[in-house]
Amino acid sequence: MRRTLGAIALGLGALLLVSGFMAKPVLYTQLATVPLNYKSTSVSVGRDMSVLRLWSDDAKVGHYDKLTGVTVQSTRQVLGIPGRVPADKQATTAFWQTGVKSTAVGVGDLTYSMETVSFDRLTGVATNCCGDQVSIGDLEKPDAMKDITHEGGYFKFPFDVQKQSYSWWDGDLGKATAAKFVRTEDLFGTETYVFEQRIDKQEVASRTVPAAIFDGTGEDVPAKVMYGNVRTLWVEPNTGVIVKGQEAIDKTLESALGTVAATKGVIGFDEATIKANAQEWGALGSQLGFVKNTLPWLGPLLGVLLGLVGAILLIGKGRRSGASWKGADEGPVAGLEGLETVAETQVIEPTRAELRNQGNL
Repeated sequence: MRRTLGAIALGLGALLLVSGFMAKPVLYTQLATVPLNYKSTSVSVGRDMSVLRLWSDDAKVGHYDKLTGVTVQSTRQVLGIPGRVPADKQATTAFWQTGVKSTAVGVGDLTYSMETVSFDRLTGVATNCCGDQVSIGDLEKPDAMKDITHEGGYFKFPFDVQKQSYSWWDGDLGKATAAKFVRTEDLFGTETYVFEQRIDKQEVASRTVPAAIFDGTGEDVPAKVMYGNVRTLWVEPNTGVIVKGQEAIDKTLESALGTVAATKGVIGFDEATIKANAQEWGALGSQLGFVKNTLPWLGPLLGVLLGLVGAILLIGKGRRSGASWKGADEGPVAGLEGLETVAETQVIEPTRAELRNQGNL
């Protein structure tokens, strides 16, 4: 039994030793890679928002509703498309598609957007390898898309996030700006790093819009699209996944006829989405952190200890087995009682002088 336990201890020790040495270069590298076929759904809600709703009736006539104090719900679906990545790049590059549908609760649909992004599977940074596109649909061509070149991070932060600034994509600006680390925060038992991306309000586009949007009459008028935002992202640091996201948006149309809010207010992940993200990615993040930070030293330490225990068990068994074999070969060793018994049974022959003295001769 001791020999079996010793062999098991040696085997486990060797396994832990190898696991510890291979944790970072092999195990962590394999785990710290986003999947090609990822799929997720998240829901964001904004209350007391001001939005401009553009819609068309059955006769394809355009209408413009300026809504205030409404609740906006946005549902975002992300779908990985492995087939868009060339075979020689699948080890390092992922291609995901995201669609966002926004609705004014109790009123009707607001917008629907589609975007495709290729990015590095480890760092999360856009690579633009596989035909990135973004929707530019309007009332006449809602499914229209155009090619786009992305910058910085889009879906997630890199694995092993640090307390520093990261370049993060903003679709309205059409470029990436800094998302700065500001603090740590616990979300449903999961520690997150909080990053903030501040975008001062500025002109991001110009277009010609109906004067009716500004309660005017006559032909279309030129207008500036003004945009500002404070985007806050709560990130699980081991995986780089966004557990919670929030935006304080200030997007308006400005013309000689006045200013109209296109989208204004605070919108962010609802509680159910945050809780589900925290539970899922918090657990996976802990496992990933163990492989990266703990297993490299704990594996070799336990491996050496188990190896020593196994060796002691095996050596100890050998010594006891040798002693028993030797004893069986030589026979039992008599004790004091045995010597006395032998002495009692011995026959001692008397000498002739002793017999003569006793009168027997």
